[in-house]
Amino acid sequence: MSTLFLVIAVLLCVSATLNVFTIFRLRQTASAYASLDNGPLPSELPLTVNAATLEFIFGKHYNIVDGAEWATLIPPNSGRVRLGADQEEFDVGMYTDLQCLDTIRAAYVSMRDGARVPSPAAEACLGHIRQAILCTADITLEPAWVVCKDGECPLKSAVATGEFVDHKCRDWVQVRNYVEANQATWGVDALD
Repeated sequence: MSTLFLVIAVLLCVSATLNVFTIFRLRQTASAYASLDNGPLPSELPLTVNAATLEFIFGKHYNIVDGAEWATLIPPNSGRVRLGADQEEFDVGMYTDLQCLDTIRAAYVSMRDGARVPSPAAEACLGHIRQAILCTADITLEPAWVVCKDGECPLKSAVATGEFVDHKCRDWVQVRNYVEANQATWGVDALD
């Protein structure tokens, strides 16, 4: 029995040592992610984003071949903002996600139309989008059957589409307004 307690004590000591080491490394990593001039960098926009609801509806906008309509999703300068006393530039995650989705869309259309050259940018974006989806962790329940609304059914099969399902979101229009207001302070020569 005393051997068991000795083994547990050793494991606890090793575990505590590893925890202290991990905390030390995390603090080093956090301090390494700082501006040379401004101190710690922000991790999010200085904005409280309101809740919103989005009813998923497919096929009415953002046709897979309509690059011009897809481009309207991104504000000027790729949705970039400047923050802090030194006006350091940052990309907003939502716009990075949308640009990646557009890159994947364009690669798909290109390959569908016969291109045989793979797109490294699209491959990198798949990883980015995968992580963004996991980060968002949307827990909306989507029926496992086709949902019809007002006599309109997206598909004539037993495949669930998620169409006509409301998802809890954050107000993307509010984010866009913030980004555009931020860019308006840059001056004419700094904009696209």
